[in-house]
Amino acid sequence: MSLEETVEYLSEELDIERSEHVRETGEAVAELRD
Repeated sequence: MSLEETVEYLSEELDIERSEHVRETGEAVAELRD
C-alpha cells in the first residue's frame, strides 16, 4: 500500500467514524428533547 493509498484509506475510515459519531450524538440529543 502506497502512502497515498494509506492516507486515502485512513481519511475514509475517519469520515465513517465521524459520521457515525455525529449520528449517535444527534440521536442522543433527540432523546433528551423528548
